[in-house]
Formats: sequence, C-alpha cells, structure tokens
Amino acid sequence: MRTHLNDMDKTSPRTAIFISHATPEDNAFVRWLGAKLSALGYEVWADLFALHGGSDWSRKLEDALRNRALKMLLVCTPDGLEKQGVRNEVEIATAVSKSISDTEFIIPLRLASYDAPFRIAHLQYIDFSHGWANGFVELSELLLANKAISRTDDGDTLSEWLTDQTNGAAKLIQRTEYLVSNWLRIKSFPETLYYCEPPFGFDVQRFQMRDIETYPLIPFKNGILTFASPNAAGELRPGVPAHVVGELSLSRFRSEGWSEQGIERYVASRHFSDLGNQAFDLHMHRLGMSALANQKGRRTWWADIRVVPKTKVSFNWKHMKGSRQIMGQSEKRNVFWHYGLNAQTRDYPKPHIRLSPRLLFSTNGMDIIDDPKKAHRLRRSFAASWRNARWRDMLLAYLWWVSGGTNEIAFPVSPTENLVASLPPFLPVAKFGVHEAGDVDADEDDPDIDYGEWYEDEGESDEE
Repeated sequence: MRTHLNDMDKTSPRTAIFISHATPEDNAFVRWLGAKLSALGYEVWADLFALHGGSDWSRKLEDALRNRALKMLLVCTPDGLEKQGVRNEVEIATAVSKSISDTEFIIPLRLASYDAPFRIAHLQYIDFSHGWANGFVELSELLLANKAISRTDDGDTLSEWLTDQTNGAAKLIQRTEYLVSNWLRIKSFPETLYYCEPPFGFDVQRFQMRDIETYPLIPFKNGILTFASPNAAGELRPGVPAHVVGELSLSRFRSEGWSEQGIERYVASRHFSDLGNQAFDLHMHRLGMSALANQKGRRTWWADIRVVPKTKVSFNWKHMKGSRQIMGQSEKRNVFWHYGLNAQTRDYPKPHIRLSPRLLFSTNGMDIIDDPKKAHRLRRSFAASWRNARWRDMLLAYLWWVSGGTNEIAFPVSPTENLVASLPPFLPVAKFGVHEAGDVDADEDDPDIDYGEWYEDEGESDEE
C-alpha cells in the first residue's frame, strides 16, 4: 500500500482513502477492509499500515488527513466514537470537508449501533453490523461510482499492503505441529435403534415428552425413536409403559434410513444428530452445568461459581498439555466471564460432535446477562486481544474437566449403552509451525489470573 509519507506536502494530490478508527478495538476490521480496498486498486491510508516505530505519528496522521485524503472512512462503534483521537480526526475531517467543498468527505461505517456525535449526525452511514461482506459491497459500489477516486490496476498497492502486513509478523518454521480442531470423533454408539409405542389409552403426549432426567428420544408417529428398550417391567421409565414396534441396526439406519417406518436417509441423518445432541445435553445437565439456549433451542453449557474449578484447570493429553481457567472475574467491568460450549452431532464425513465455544457473562457468577447488545459489547471488549492459543487451551481445559482427564467421554443413551467420543479433539498434523514471540502482558481480564483468593474471602469451599 502506498503509505510512505516522508515526501508528503500540501501540494500532493488527494488520492488516498483515509480510515479513522479506534485502536486496538477495531484493528482487525481495518486490516480486513484495507486488504479489500487495496485489492480493488485504491490507495489506503491507516495508522496500522503507515506508522512504524520512531514515526512522528501525530504529524504524519494529521498531514495525511488534511492533505492526502480524498475520502475519510470513519469506523463507528459506541466505544470508538468516545475516544479523543477519533473525535480529533472527525474535527479535522469536518474542516477538510468544508475546504474542498465535499459534503460527503466523511463516510461513516456502522459496525454497531451508536449515538452519532454532532459533527456526523446528518451523515448517512454504510451498515457493516449485519456482516462485513454486505457492508463492503455497498461501500465498493459507492467508491466505484465516484470517478474522482482513482484506482490502479498494476498490483502495486496490494503488494505493498502485503509487505507492510508481513513486517514483524510471526515466521513459519519447519517442524511437526499438532493443530487442535473442534471435532470429537465418535468412536462407538449403540447397535440398535428402537421404535416404541405406549399401550392403548396411554397419554401419547406424556409418552413422547422429553425429560431431562431420562434418555434421548424423538417423537415419531404415535411413539418414539430411542436407544432404550422397555425393562423387565415393560417400562421405558418409571410409570411409562411401552412395547417395541420395530428395531433396526443403527448402522443401517444411518446409511439407508428406515423404509418400513417411512424414514428416508436424509431424515435419518437429522434424527441421528438430534439424538446425539440430546445425549450431550443430558450428560452436561447431570454434571451440574447450566445452559443458555439460543433462538433455535441450541444450548451452550457453562459452569457457575458453585460448580466451576476455582483455579486453572491443568490438562495433559499426548501432544497437548497446559492449563487455563474457564471462568474469571473482571473488577474493572464488574462482571464474571464464563467459557461455554455448544455441541452439534454430525454424521458426515465421519460421525463426530462439533463443538462451538461461546463467552458468557454474569454479574454474580450465576445469573447470565441476557441483554444481547450488552453481552456483545462485553464479548468484543474481553476477547478482542485473545489469541488462538488461549481459545485452544480453554477448550482443552474444559474438556479435561468434564471428562475427568480421560481419553474419552461417554454420553449415556440408555440404561446400558453410551455414545462414546474420543478425547482430545481431532488433532491434524502440520509440517510447519509458527514461531511465536510470546503472549501479551496479562491484565485483570486475562483468564490466567488466579481468583482463588476471592472464593476464600467469600467463604466458598473447594467442594462446592
């Protein structure tokens, strides 16, 4: 990217698109946007790319905005617009807008809902809050329609941007490195699936009711699909009589469906996934975990202060060992954070459980904040600087804890059978690794900061 401003003066033509943003909160977005605009041939100016060690950054930034910028893209978030540096740039841009007679010099980019400062209250924003790609389509159309904004097709801007981005970046080194996926391989499952119905006159609604204290089932026709068969007393569970109408090997059900019951192959795959998801949820409930359901009913399982380990959880699997906390407290924000997992069972390409992490927040360690906007702001604030290694180790620590440090985890699906998944998660092997310079300095929101003393002050015991 052509961002070298040593020779810049007030006679230089205005050719650059200037990106104003909060640092470091919006750095990831600016890197992404800068790459996209550079690929289209635009000259992009942003402090991330242009200012390096030893730079007189304030002079260069102001010079670029006053004398080189043809447009200013203003990254708008509630916290970002409160920063004095951003407000100063808005003031300068307002003056530039008047001096070059361009009422559309400032283009707000809305990443989240915000209260517009007076200077930009009248400006129409481009919405990136529902997807960066959607916002970029609108922005690129606006820029392309403006013939005064020049582009180059020689590839120099993109190559210079790539050079700037790789300066000081982590280096690849040749070595064997194990990568941690979010897939748990299913190593075994029940041999037989049953279709059961209640006796004549029994309440079908009660028969088909999913109970958190029982085993996975799917309401089907006048009965249920389940891995459990009636016990010697003819009951599926206490007070619920049943008889087996049909049974089929699970391997055949997954590969062919169940033609006698009118279940096609693709429907059988959905049923298998549903049964596996229930098995995971029921097991986490038995462990005393708490759940937060989304609009589709999928549950994220997390631990409150009565259940969670009070210090770091150490894990030690072959090729993978370390320690992380899966809950912490921020006095600065007066909240607790909780690491949680959602699980989705899949049958393709091999049977597996796909895990999705989620960061949840509470004010007292027990009651989750359910305001989506507040939770989203907290999530961005907490996790913006968390590196991949942190998320990886938190996943491994969580799984070590719930499995008791074993190489598998069994999810009961009947009184006698389990769906069994292998631990740790699937580990692909790479021939190259990254030489990392080390982690950033910890602050009070770092999940590795021990808060065991807080529990002692509150009188909590290790057994609770």
